[in-house]
Amino acid sequence: IGKTEGHIDQSLFARTILDEKNGPPPEVNLFNEKNNGESLLNLISKDYIKSAHDVSLGGIIVALSKMCIKGNKGIKLNKLKNLINEIDYLFAEDQGRYIVLVEDKNLSETIEYIKKNNISYSSIGKSYGKKIKIDKNNEADIEEIRDLYENWFENYLKVN
Repeated sequence: IGKTEGHIDQSLFARTILDEKNGPPPEVNLFNEKNNGESLLNLISKDYIKSAHDVSLGGIIVALSKMCIKGNKGIKLNKLKNLINEIDYLFAEDQGRYIVLVEDKNLSETIEYIKKNNISYSSIGKSYGKKIKIDKNNEADIEEIRDLYENWFENYLKVN
């Protein structure tokens, strides 16, 4: 839920991987923020949403990773339909976005509600075993991601 523009400036990816600290933060549209958030709450109250996570620090890939760890389920991402590149898509920190897990039985009602409320959305993938699969060359086991996520500080101390 919410539009991915590919805003990478000031993102975690830009600061830690690219070592870039310049550029403007993502634009904030208060109308979209409120509309997306209230709509998400309404969808949850109707029991259409099985799970949800905000897309913020780290972008879509970090939000998905956290959801996969918590739910112990993987995801196979759809091929990109956007005109932005894969890095911008996966790591952008555009505002007012949420990843939602919707069961097939609730999908058409959820999409109808989202469209009725003029919310930008896209179907980014489907549940997939115990891995996060971006494409045939890029996948990671959830247990490996969980270990890195839960033990990062201990591992950091070992290296430094």
